[in-house]
Amino acid sequence: ALLYYAHLAEDGRKQTVDQHETGTAILSAQFAKSFSAEDHGRLVGLSHDIGKRTDAFQDRLHGGKKVDHATAGAIECAKLNHVYAACAVIGHHGGLPNIGNPATDHPGDPTCFGRLMKGIQGGIEPYHMLRALPSAPSLPSFEGDKLAMSFWTRMLYSCLVDADYLDTENFMSKGTVHRGQYDDLQILLERLEAYIHP
Repeated sequence: ALLYYAHLAEDGRKQTVDQHETGTAILSAQFAKSFSAEDHGRLVGLSHDIGKRTDAFQDRLHGGKKVDHATAGAIECAKLNHVYAACAVIGHHGGLPNIGNPATDHPGDPTCFGRLMKGIQGGIEPYHMLRALPSAPSLPSFEGDKLAMSFWTRMLYSCLVDADYLDTENFMSKGTVHRGQYDDLQILLERLEAYIHP
Protein backbone atom coordinates (compact mmCIF):
# COMPACT_ATOMS: atom_id res chain seq x y z
CA ALA A 1 0.00 0.00 0.00
CA LEU A 2 1.19 3.49 -0.83
CA LEU A 3 2.22 5.46 2.25
CA TYR A 4 1.23 9.08 2.56
CA TYR A 5 3.21 11.23 4.95
CA ALA A 6 1.99 14.05 7.15
CA HIS A 7 5.35 15.29 8.44
CA LEU A 8 9.05 14.87 7.74
CA ALA A 9 11.53 15.59 10.52
CA GLU A 10 14.95 17.14 9.86
CA ASP A 11 16.62 13.93 11.05
CA GLY A 12 14.87 11.91 8.33
CA ARG A 13 12.03 10.44 10.40
CA LYS A 14 8.63 10.29 8.71
CA GLN A 15 5.17 10.38 10.25
CA THR A 16 2.42 8.86 8.12
CA VAL A 17 -0.93 10.56 7.74
CA ASP A 18 -2.52 7.56 9.49
CA GLN A 19 -0.18 7.88 12.48
CA HIS A 20 -0.83 11.61 12.75
CA GLU A 21 -4.61 11.34 12.37
CA THR A 22 -4.75 8.55 14.94
CA GLY A 23 -2.62 10.49 17.44
CA THR A 24 -4.62 13.66 16.87
CA ALA A 25 -7.92 11.78 17.24
CA ILE A 26 -6.87 10.30 20.59
CA LEU A 27 -5.96 13.72 21.97
CA SER A 28 -8.93 15.53 20.46
CA ALA A 29 -11.34 12.94 21.87
CA GLN A 30 -9.69 13.23 25.27
CA PHE A 31 -10.06 17.03 25.23
CA ALA A 32 -13.67 16.93 23.98
CA LYS A 33 -14.69 14.40 26.62
CA SER A 34 -14.84 17.25 29.13
CA PHE A 35 -17.96 18.59 27.37
CA SER A 36 -19.43 15.19 26.41
CA ALA A 37 -18.18 15.41 22.81
CA GLU A 38 -15.57 12.63 22.83
CA ASP A 39 -16.91 10.99 19.64
CA HIS A 40 -17.00 14.36 17.87
CA GLY A 41 -13.39 14.98 18.89
CA ARG A 42 -12.40 11.60 17.49
CA LEU A 43 -14.21 12.34 14.20
CA VAL A 44 -12.43 15.66 13.59
CA GLY A 45 -9.08 14.16 14.53
CA LEU A 46 -9.45 11.25 12.12
CA SER A 47 -10.64 13.46 9.26
CA HIS A 48 -8.60 16.65 9.54
CA ASP A 49 -5.66 15.64 7.31
CA ILE A 50 -7.34 13.38 4.74
CA GLY A 51 -6.26 15.93 2.13
CA LYS A 52 -2.62 15.08 2.80
CA ARG A 53 -3.25 11.79 0.99
CA THR A 54 -2.64 13.47 -2.35
CA ASP A 55 0.32 13.53 -4.71
CA ALA A 56 0.31 17.33 -4.51
CA PHE A 57 0.69 17.38 -0.73
CA GLN A 58 3.44 14.76 -0.85
CA ASP A 59 5.26 17.11 -3.27
CA ARG A 60 4.62 19.96 -0.82
CA LEU A 61 6.62 18.07 1.83
CA HIS A 62 9.62 18.39 -0.47
CA GLY A 63 9.20 22.09 -1.25
CA GLY A 64 6.25 21.99 -3.65
CA LYS A 65 3.48 24.55 -3.80
CA LYS A 66 0.99 25.10 -0.98
CA VAL A 67 -1.98 22.73 -1.04
CA ASP A 68 -5.47 22.97 0.49
CA HIS A 69 -5.43 19.82 2.59
CA ALA A 70 -8.30 20.74 4.93
CA THR A 71 -11.28 20.74 2.57
CA ALA A 72 -11.08 16.99 1.84
CA GLY A 73 -11.68 16.03 5.46
CA ALA A 74 -14.43 18.63 5.73
CA ILE A 75 -16.16 17.08 2.72
CA GLU A 76 -16.03 13.67 4.38
CA CYS A 77 -17.56 15.13 7.58
CA ALA A 78 -20.26 16.85 5.50
CA LYS A 79 -21.09 13.50 3.88
CA LEU A 80 -21.95 12.35 7.40
CA ASN A 81 -24.23 15.41 7.77
CA HIS A 82 -21.90 16.86 10.36
CA VAL A 83 -21.42 20.46 9.23
CA TYR A 84 -20.00 21.58 12.60
CA ALA A 85 -17.20 19.03 12.38
CA ALA A 86 -16.65 20.05 8.74
CA CYS A 87 -16.32 23.67 9.81
CA ALA A 88 -13.75 22.76 12.49
CA VAL A 89 -11.75 20.67 10.03
CA ILE A 90 -11.82 23.25 7.24
CA GLY A 91 -10.44 25.90 9.59
CA HIS A 92 -7.85 23.89 11.49
CA HIS A 93 -4.97 25.95 10.01
CA GLY A 94 -6.54 29.13 8.69
CA GLY A 95 -9.03 29.85 11.45
CA LEU A 96 -12.66 28.94 11.99
CA PRO A 97 -14.64 30.30 9.03
CA ASN A 98 -18.14 31.69 8.95
CA ILE A 99 -20.36 28.66 8.31
CA GLY A 100 -22.19 30.49 5.53
CA ASN A 101 -25.43 29.49 3.83
CA PRO A 102 -25.79 26.55 1.42
CA ALA A 103 -28.59 28.35 -0.43
CA THR A 104 -26.70 31.57 -1.18
CA ASP A 105 -22.96 30.75 -1.03
CA HIS A 106 -21.01 30.10 -4.21
CA PRO A 107 -18.11 27.69 -4.79
CA GLY A 108 -14.92 29.36 -3.62
CA ASP A 109 -16.58 31.76 -1.17
CA PRO A 110 -14.49 32.02 2.02
CA THR A 111 -17.28 30.39 4.07
CA CYS A 112 -17.44 26.76 5.14
CA PHE A 113 -20.17 26.04 2.59
CA GLY A 114 -18.31 27.95 -0.14
CA ARG A 115 -15.19 25.88 0.37
CA LEU A 116 -17.19 22.64 0.56
CA MET A 117 -18.93 23.46 -2.72
CA LYS A 118 -15.61 24.23 -4.42
CA GLY A 119 -14.14 20.96 -3.17
CA ILE A 120 -17.15 18.87 -4.18
CA GLN A 121 -17.02 20.38 -7.67
CA GLY A 122 -13.41 19.23 -8.09
CA GLY A 123 -11.64 22.35 -6.88
CA ILE A 124 -9.23 20.39 -4.67
CA GLU A 125 -6.67 17.67 -5.32
CA PRO A 126 -8.12 14.14 -5.61
CA TYR A 127 -7.51 12.36 -2.30
CA HIS A 128 -7.38 8.78 -1.10
CA MET A 129 -9.39 7.47 1.83
CA LEU A 130 -7.49 5.04 4.04
CA ARG A 131 -10.52 3.93 6.02
CA ALA A 132 -14.14 4.82 6.56
CA LEU A 133 -14.75 7.44 9.20
CA PRO A 134 -16.80 6.54 12.26
CA SER A 135 -20.50 7.29 12.05
CA ALA A 136 -21.36 10.85 12.88
CA PRO A 137 -22.30 11.09 16.55
CA SER A 138 -25.54 12.85 17.35
CA LEU A 139 -25.32 16.52 18.19
CA PRO A 140 -26.45 17.92 21.51
CA SER A 141 -29.84 19.58 21.50
CA PHE A 142 -29.14 23.29 21.23
CA GLU A 143 -32.91 24.00 21.37
CA GLY A 144 -32.58 26.84 18.90
CA ASP A 145 -29.85 28.53 20.94
CA LYS A 146 -27.45 29.74 18.23
CA LEU A 147 -24.98 31.05 20.79
CA ALA A 148 -24.74 27.59 22.40
CA MET A 149 -24.31 25.98 18.98
CA SER A 150 -21.61 28.49 18.05
CA PHE A 151 -19.76 28.05 21.34
CA TRP A 152 -19.91 24.24 21.06
CA THR A 153 -18.44 24.42 17.54
CA ARG A 154 -15.64 26.66 18.78
CA MET A 155 -14.88 24.22 21.59
CA LEU A 156 -14.69 21.32 19.11
CA TYR A 157 -12.46 23.41 16.85
CA SER A 158 -10.18 24.23 19.78
CA CYS A 159 -9.87 20.54 20.67
CA LEU A 160 -8.81 19.72 17.12
CA VAL A 161 -6.29 22.56 16.79
CA ASP A 162 -4.66 21.77 20.15
CA ALA A 163 -4.52 18.04 19.40
CA ASP A 164 -3.09 18.63 15.93
CA TYR A 165 -0.30 20.88 17.19
CA LEU A 166 0.51 18.65 20.16
CA ASP A 167 0.71 15.46 18.09
CA THR A 168 2.93 17.23 15.54
CA GLU A 169 5.15 18.64 18.29
CA ASN A 170 5.41 15.20 19.90
CA PHE A 171 6.57 13.68 16.61
CA MET A 172 9.00 16.46 15.74
CA SER A 173 10.56 16.46 19.23
CA LYS A 174 10.76 12.63 19.44
CA GLY A 175 8.41 12.81 22.40
CA THR A 176 10.70 14.96 24.52
CA VAL A 177 8.20 17.78 25.08
CA HIS A 178 5.80 17.11 27.92
CA ARG A 179 2.86 19.25 28.88
CA GLY A 180 1.67 19.68 32.43
CA GLN A 181 -1.73 18.74 33.74
CA TYR A 182 -4.17 21.61 33.92
CA ASP A 183 -7.26 22.27 35.96
CA ASP A 184 -10.47 20.78 34.58
CA LEU A 185 -13.33 22.87 33.16
CA GLN A 186 -15.36 22.81 36.39
CA ILE A 187 -12.51 24.34 38.39
CA LEU A 188 -11.86 26.90 35.66
CA LEU A 189 -15.56 27.81 35.57
CA GLU A 190 -15.62 28.29 39.34
CA ARG A 191 -12.52 30.46 39.13
CA LEU A 192 -14.10 32.58 36.36
CA GLU A 193 -17.35 33.00 38.29
CA ALA A 194 -15.45 34.00 41.43
CA TYR A 195 -13.55 36.60 39.39
CA ILE A 196 -16.68 37.98 37.74
CA HIS A 197 -18.74 37.99 40.95
CA PRO A 198 -16.27 38.47 43.82
